[in-house]
Amino acid sequence: MGEGIKLPVLNGLGRTNRIDNWWSKPMAMGIGLTAALIYTVWRLFLYGTETANGGSLISYELHGSTVMSPIFSPNVLEWNLFGLNEWNHPEWVNAAILVLWIPFGFRGTCYYMRRVYYRTFFASPTACWVDEPDINKAIGYKGEKRLFIFNNLHRYFLYAAMIILVIKWWDVTHTIHFTEDGINGYGASIGTFVMGLEAFLLTMYVTSCHALRHLAGGMLDRWTTGISRARGVLFGKISVLNRSHGFWFWTSLIFVFLGDLWVLAVAEGHLSDMVLFHV
Repeated sequence: MGEGIKLPVLNGLGRTNRIDNWWSKPMAMGIGLTAALIYTVWRLFLYGTETANGGSLISYELHGSTVMSPIFSPNVLEWNLFGLNEWNHPEWVNAAILVLWIPFGFRGTCYYMRRVYYRTFFASPTACWVDEPDINKAIGYKGEKRLFIFNNLHRYFLYAAMIILVIKWWDVTHTIHFTEDGINGYGASIGTFVMGLEAFLLTMYVTSCHALRHLAGGMLDRWTTGISRARGVLFGKISVLNRSHGFWFWTSLIFVFLGDLWVLAVAEGHLSDMVLFHV
């Protein structure tokens, strides 16, 4: 067999003949992920979950309805299940610490996320036709081994994320029932739309998942009759959503923090929520 064609790639980290702004997208993604991690650590461990007078910083009440921060939803510490509501836990433990391993695990093992962190943090490679570090060449690609074998758990994180998703929508229902201050019945507040939009974006991210697409019908050899045909149709529908998986990844991630900032601002009195309509 003949030798392969050697492409004229310049050697050295980040060296390339490209003249476009190839670095802008990986830089923006790297900054976005780093900011998300810093904000999460700050919110969970440094800022606290209660005001100086004992008020909540993870949710607020509006005429009997409850608007919960997306980061702290579901608030398992209020559940009767397993006696969590009676657990005398350390002060630094909050609902997010107990639950965030699921969305973090789901996002961290996501096929799209793997592409992002390989390009941004490992420069393997940063972009097409852009050279990578010499250490990458020396090590070579060894597949999803050692620490990266953790990525094989993505399907199981998907199952857990589906449960979280159902609870997210259940929390949205807690924002639409008003029972106090002369406002009774069902309706919507700004908090309803904040939580509803966050739940919707997360739904789109989960339903456009590569693993869900595979489970729906990608594992089958043919879609001919009966259930297999129905799974083939479902596979096609999810495939359409899957084309925008990256978009849903970023929008759902961003709105987790925007939703938390909204709840934090209202809980501290910087902003005010209001009932938009009720019946």
